[in-house]
Amino acid sequence: MFTAEIISIGDELTSGALVDTNSAYLSRELAELGMPVLCHTTVGDDRAAMRRQFRTSLSRSDLVLITGGLGPTEDDLTRQAAAEAAGVDLVQDLSAMRRIRCLFEIRGRVMPASNEIQSFFPRGARVIDNPHGTAPGFELEVSRGASVPGAGRAKALVFPGVPAELREMWEGSGRALSLDWQEQMTGRRSVTVARVLRTFGAGESDVESRLPHLIARGREPRVGITASQGVISLRITSQGEDAALCRRLVDETAGVIYEKLGDLVYGEGDDTLASVVSEKLAVAGKRLAVLEWGTRGYLAQQIPPAVFAGGLVDSGEGLIPKTLGLAADSPLEEVLRAWQKMTGAEAVAAVGPFPAGEEETLREKFPVPVAALLDGGYREASYPYGFHPAIVKPVFAARAFDLLRRLLF
Repeated sequence: MFTAEIISIGDELTSGALVDTNSAYLSRELAELGMPVLCHTTVGDDRAAMRRQFRTSLSRSDLVLITGGLGPTEDDLTRQAAAEAAGVDLVQDLSAMRRIRCLFEIRGRVMPASNEIQSFFPRGARVIDNPHGTAPGFELEVSRGASVPGAGRAKALVFPGVPAELREMWEGSGRALSLDWQEQMTGRRSVTVARVLRTFGAGESDVESRLPHLIARGREPRVGITASQGVISLRITSQGEDAALCRRLVDETAGVIYEKLGDLVYGEGDDTLASVVSEKLAVAGKRLAVLEWGTRGYLAQQIPPAVFAGGLVDSGEGLIPKTLGLAADSPLEEVLRAWQKMTGAEAVAAVGPFPAGEEETLREKFPVPVAALLDGGYREASYPYGFHPAIVKPVFAARAFDLLRRLLF
């Protein structure tokens, strides 16, 4: 089986000063290509440790993706360690050197002498262009047996650690290079087709119970289930050599999910409840205003300017009813209708107050009202407060958007 692994380089990662987002991104990309990731490894800026890890990884995996350590400073040692691991020396690529100089000239800067090291690569390596950075990457094929233990061949693809540069380089050439290498090693080029369905309104176990046969291990296509901020995502993936067959299998499974879950499914791919509702309102030529107590402006941040009609945030001291000329104990529907009239918005969404000191663990249930108004239609619900502070705002915002979605559809 063709396997891959990922190595991230940098003291800033091993110390915890920065979070390694590159490995997560590349793992998702490799999964799309049907390349299982054997492991993630993070190594500090230690040349000997890097050399040992490169040899270990190249001895057990067909493809090794390495990010970081390609800068011009003394602690950027990836190219040197890669050359030592492969048992070769470093050689300069004059074309890469000219391009690096050109980038500095375009930016109106004189290139420091230290940047010249970025044009050196292990002998036999091929340069991977970096369109917007001074650190080119490289691909290095290794024959196991001498410097690297084992038999057969392995390949390393090495990228800079800057996430934006890595992603651009992966899209531009890294993905194709990985697929080409897989085909060389296995004699086949697999195709992966995937769809992600987003659901809201039921918990992970509830959703899974409605789709028991779909989540089973070993099923084709595979259906993975994940939860984040109240949204349950179902990722359908099919891998094979026949793209049309993969698409058919994925679409058939998606149809079953839609049938079983109904309006729990609100969108696909990058859709959020806010984006789905906003798009629907925009198509209908309607605008949305918000009233917020507990979410403190989070709702408003999710709405695009073209749809947004205004928002009020209450500090907990009765600001919203007072602003609208209402009594402090006015029913929530009355408050929403008053705000609708004042803003001229066709739609209003609201999240009520959270408990005081909501960062602390509550000792008893505390109901939080959520409401939505669309033209003359109105919906209101109450949910117990009880989420971790890190996700409570997104969850209650999603509940407000979901009420509005159900009025729209």
